[in-house]
Amino acid sequence: MRRSQIALVLALFFVAGAYASFLPDWTGFYTVFGIGFGLSLLVPAVWRLGPKRWVYLLATLIAIFACFYVKLRTPQPQANDISKYAPISNVIVRGQVVEPPSLTRSERAKFLLEVREINPSGKLNLKDISQNPDPATTPTTSTTETKSDEANKFVATAGKLYVTVPLIEVTGLRAGQAIELSGRLYLPSRADNFGAFDFKSYLARQGVFAGLSGRSLILQGDPPSFGEWWFISKIVRAHVMGAGVPEGSLLSSLVLGSRAVDLPSDLKDEFINAGLAAVLAASGFQVTLVLGAAIAISHNSSLKLQFLIGSLCLGGYLLLTGASPSILRAVVMGFGSLIGLVVQRRSRPVLGLVITAVLLLLYQPLWIWDLGFQFSFLATFGLLTTSRSISERLEWLPPAIAELMSVPIAAYIWTLPLQLVVFGKLTPYSLLANVCTTPLVSISTYGGIISGLLAIIFVPIGAGIAWLLYPLLHWTIDIAQWVNTLPNANTNVGAIHLWQMLLAYALFIAIWLVPWFGKMQRWTIAFVLACVVLFVPNAIAQANAFQVTLPAFNDVPIMLIRNQNQTVLINSGDRQFASFTLQPLLQKLGINRIDWAVSTDTQPDISDGWNTLMSSSVAIAQFRDISLGVTPKPYQDLQQSLSTAKTPLASLKVGETLTINNQIEVQLLNQSPAILKIKTGELSWLMLANADQKAQQVIIGQKDLLPKLSANILWWTGGQIDSKILEAISPKIAIASATSVVEEIVNQFYEAKIRVFWTGRDGAIQWTPDKDFHTLRDQQDARSPI
Repeated sequence: MRRSQIALVLALFFVAGAYASFLPDWTGFYTVFGIGFGLSLLVPAVWRLGPKRWVYLLATLIAIFACFYVKLRTPQPQANDISKYAPISNVIVRGQVVEPPSLTRSERAKFLLEVREINPSGKLNLKDISQNPDPATTPTTSTTETKSDEANKFVATAGKLYVTVPLIEVTGLRAGQAIELSGRLYLPSRADNFGAFDFKSYLARQGVFAGLSGRSLILQGDPPSFGEWWFISKIVRAHVMGAGVPEGSLLSSLVLGSRAVDLPSDLKDEFINAGLAAVLAASGFQVTLVLGAAIAISHNSSLKLQFLIGSLCLGGYLLLTGASPSILRAVVMGFGSLIGLVVQRRSRPVLGLVITAVLLLLYQPLWIWDLGFQFSFLATFGLLTTSRSISERLEWLPPAIAELMSVPIAAYIWTLPLQLVVFGKLTPYSLLANVCTTPLVSISTYGGIISGLLAIIFVPIGAGIAWLLYPLLHWTIDIAQWVNTLPNANTNVGAIHLWQMLLAYALFIAIWLVPWFGKMQRWTIAFVLACVVLFVPNAIAQANAFQVTLPAFNDVPIMLIRNQNQTVLINSGDRQFASFTLQPLLQKLGINRIDWAVSTDTQPDISDGWNTLMSSSVAIAQFRDISLGVTPKPYQDLQQSLSTAKTPLASLKVGETLTINNQIEVQLLNQSPAILKIKTGELSWLMLANADQKAQQVIIGQKDLLPKLSANILWWTGGQIDSKILEAISPKIAIASATSVVEEIVNQFYEAKIRVFWTGRDGAIQWTPDKDFHTLRDQQDARSPI
């Protein structure tokens, strides 16, 4: 027993050290050393039957090694990496497809390309064209042959590219296929907004430092004649043929995982919002079913034959689904169980899980940042350590129901702190959804596996089995959709701090390990204390928050104000911005309602995002706009949605002031061009939504308007501003919601000692009374890029 304790401590410290590698410079090493040394003094004094002090000191050294190992294995661009050529507006590259294409939300295909050659000029030689002749494009005159080959030559390069192309271009494209691509080469950008997805870091963890927005694709050579795609295509075809769409696609996802199947985005969102994301990802649940079926089939055979059959099933399933971190974790655990079966020894599943995590991180240390790996590890850890205790405390229920409920409850408890750190969102009906769908998903998965195996032999037979599963799949979708209609189905509670997550997990581990918590009352006290740690600090912070955020989005002025539990949003951007930037920001800030929504324009790039917010879980209490006469169709749809939701809608009148509270006021000074004066505490902001020369002449022509323009902060869209207007405003700070700012006006501000910010350079900009102004770039520069 003592050896297993030592192995568990050493493995856990390795995982913790790998996680600490995100801290910049030497901070991770100092943090790991300090915590490890402190635990070596504290834990042996409290837990006398546990490992000795030297174990914790050795574990601290292992944690420091893990931190160093992750940093050492962090990908860096090669000397001849293709990213050195970026950006280029027109380029041709040749290489090999790394993974099968999949679908993006913008209905384009995406995949990774291992690059071998690049033509920076974006032009082909006649020699290159003759290798892939096309009568419609091959020149017939000799003048083309005399053009300089040097400018059009392909040169050797290396590295990977993140490629997106029109969907029609990837027809028949397989992993391993050699291709030639033309398009725009670019460098991925960092996140421009607080809470937004950091695309650059995500690609860098995969060793990708450049992207290609492809226009055309040419296949070179014959595609691979055989591979896992051959099996996958037959399985998916049988499922869709038998159960239709989307039920058939869902069945394929249950069996193969969402990486192998492109589910419709709206269906995927339904499951994620209902807390059923794990259903769509092939993971430990599916591996358990596969391994259980293999052992059941071979239970009358010898142990060696059982091991052989189980290994073949696990290996085959791994090849079909792809080597994702969650699948690898489950498959390695499955092999451990098989080995335990052969040697007839009692397995220690928790120790096996942690050692599996260590082995996977030694193979690919950057998986420590893969959310699939993190959630899968924590959910499995919760099942192994907590589900039995929960089942015992549900003794008032029938045993079968208690067992059924304990599994999702345990997984939910152990993944909740991580979910709050990453997303800041709570799915209160997730337990209900998982309990209701578990029987349906189990039967459907078994049936889908049988259907897939038969489809490999003859597709119509597999389709027949899938047809029988249609009702179960349809009910599963109905449950997910029904859960999302329940009140507060998705509640934004705000992103918690790292210390809150770590303290919550420390309490969970104490509940598991320390005998003092064995009694029901003390166990409940510890769990309630963990909930207090997770939720109370954020609730207090949100109640006292006073914050102004200017998100970065093209040349659109957008402002989010929070104060005294009141939220004001000025403009929403387009649908894509609202979906991928604004909603995650509201989640991480814990905002579920916009108390005052103000729209300065009806154009789609400025106001279309309101439709996305209205269709999500964010409510709008009051809506005000500036009537400009012309109302586009999307804005008419918004007006109808507001009417349906019984949200008051009115147009601001010139001179009208919206008094939000004693700290916030919004006043319309002019209608066309739109000019708003905003008060936030002691500061006054002047928003010039349209600062072109014609609009400025209109402003200058209104002599009674100029004296009203005086403000501490000028907020505009980056263009040149007439000196008369600047003199009237007399700002101390100038902030541009713009991708670029006219150099002349910037120099003019610097000479006048006016502080200048703009979102195109600084990213999102934030103001708080205690910290004044700070930008997203300031925070990013203080962190590790990975």
